[in-house]
Amino acid sequence: MGKDTKVLDKIRKFGGYMSGMVMPNLGAFVGWGLLAALFIPTGWMPNEKLNEMVGPILNYLLPLLIGYTAGYNIHGQRGGVIGAFTTMGVIVGSDVTMFSGAMIMGPLSSWLLKKIDTALDGKVKPGFEMFVNNFSLGILGFALAIAGYFIIGPIVNAIIVVLTTGIKFLISKKLIPLLAVFMSPAQVLFLNNAVNHGIISPIAYAQAQEAGKSLMFLLDSNCGPSLGTLCAIALFGKGKAKETAPMAMFIAGIAGIGEVYFPFVLANPVMIVATMGGMATSLFLLVVLGGGLVGMPSPGSLINIALMTPKDAALANLIAIAAGFAVALLIGIFLLKTIGSPEGDADLSVAGVDMGNSASATKTTNSTLGSAIKGAVNYIVVACDSGMGSSAMGASVLKNRLRKEGFEDIKVVNSAAGQIDPAADMVITLEGLMERAKKSVDPSGKEFLVVQNFLKEADYDDAVAIIRKKNGAEDIKPILTEDNIRLNVKVKDKEDAIRQAGQILVDNGYTTVQYIDDMQEREKRFSVYIGNHLAIPHGIETSDKEIYSSGLSVLQVPEGVDFDGETAYMVIGIAGKDGTHLNMLSTIALICADEENIEKMRCAENKEDIMEILKKI
Repeated sequence: MGKDTKVLDKIRKFGGYMSGMVMPNLGAFVGWGLLAALFIPTGWMPNEKLNEMVGPILNYLLPLLIGYTAGYNIHGQRGGVIGAFTTMGVIVGSDVTMFSGAMIMGPLSSWLLKKIDTALDGKVKPGFEMFVNNFSLGILGFALAIAGYFIIGPIVNAIIVVLTTGIKFLISKKLIPLLAVFMSPAQVLFLNNAVNHGIISPIAYAQAQEAGKSLMFLLDSNCGPSLGTLCAIALFGKGKAKETAPMAMFIAGIAGIGEVYFPFVLANPVMIVATMGGMATSLFLLVVLGGGLVGMPSPGSLINIALMTPKDAALANLIAIAAGFAVALLIGIFLLKTIGSPEGDADLSVAGVDMGNSASATKTTNSTLGSAIKGAVNYIVVACDSGMGSSAMGASVLKNRLRKEGFEDIKVVNSAAGQIDPAADMVITLEGLMERAKKSVDPSGKEFLVVQNFLKEADYDDAVAIIRKKNGAEDIKPILTEDNIRLNVKVKDKEDAIRQAGQILVDNGYTTVQYIDDMQEREKRFSVYIGNHLAIPHGIETSDKEIYSSGLSVLQVPEGVDFDGETAYMVIGIAGKDGTHLNMLSTIALICADEENIEKMRCAENKEDIMEILKKI
């Protein structure tokens, strides 16, 4: 049983990675779907000119977006660039839409580039960084694009052709309904992301490109059967399941969050038969009547399905979805009448979206909660399996709660549990996803909290308690105080000056110790001396996670310190949280553009004089 659980968890993780490449680009997919639904020859408003956009967007733009996003997820901007570039190799080297190829080339190329960048880190002579960075990316991208064109593209093309041929065979033999036996259990085991993005989408888009639509788009997203099952539970179920099923129907059907259906079947597994029967019925009618969609309706709500429906499939889709609902409802009623519901109240919070009045997560607020966070809470991630659905609703609930509490400036986003932003101060997720969330990011300096129900405000009490403690007025540090200024400092060299400037920030609670190393790294990459006898050491692009709050440190060095042939008499260290360092840099540069200000600070005999000059920062 343990091995089976690990296998399922790995499949879910894989699905999470796959969805992480696609989900950020869903708006583009929806836009393309609207173009196709309206303007292709079989669309609602056929238009020869506007139809010219449909093919290029499908074959070029969408795979490139996936390749870029996949690369960006692994290695930031450079990963995104090489991911998009190498994806062109598989696009041009194949005859079908290369979503699968993009999902290979994006991660592969960015991962290799990250390895190369890591190996070269600290070994490139100053001044040659840009040259090495550009050529390492260019040469690797060049090689992988050619490999994609000659090897990976044709292989993926052949696999998709074989799979598509197999699906066509099943359709011709009216055997497509058998897929319901596989798909229904995959859904309730939270494997739908892996199946959807790894198997269904490439086949469906290949069919849609050829025929203008594909019924495969409705294999997972058709919510008719699951709504029928929920309706049966709402009518003849028991206890909490009966009470909460109507709200689950609304969320699944209108919002398209299918996860809310899964716990009801997990609580009473026999109900999978109802969904399976409804799905098989829908698939059979889609084959017989010629139904299908032009694109993937994600999330799979009735509204999105309608938007992706071409004119020649409207009646077929309506009949198939309605019939799937009716059959699932009838089978569900029969099962509940003959076999019945579980005697006890089932746990419906498996997906984190229990709609009932169940107890919230056990309150654990104590003195240790929040201890991992050294400064104020500025950034919270609410994470679920795929990074959409339930976590999106949870993020919305938390934003509203924080607005009521007076903390509307805190950034709250939703994310997949396997792709937590390293800059986050707090991560909120389900108990079953906590291990994955902690493995996806360096957990130091972050608070991880468990909720049972993403939709209940009360489940965020611990988060709010921590925020009150960390973001109180007493915890908000001014950017510059007299404690941050050192007069008549003697330093050995520029490295010592930077170290001392960084140590002030550490000692006064603005940054971690690692930030000092980041300041030294910045100097190695590019001199922090800016002219007028002033140096401004600061961190690198990945330093935000090392900063608790924005602050300045000031060293007055009357004898001066050498920065590669230039003498600095003032060294001002900067720690800017959430991108504020750019404003701080520009403000300091404007103040110190006047050499008289530098001279005044160099000769200042007390800290108040320096504070007066820098008070506008």
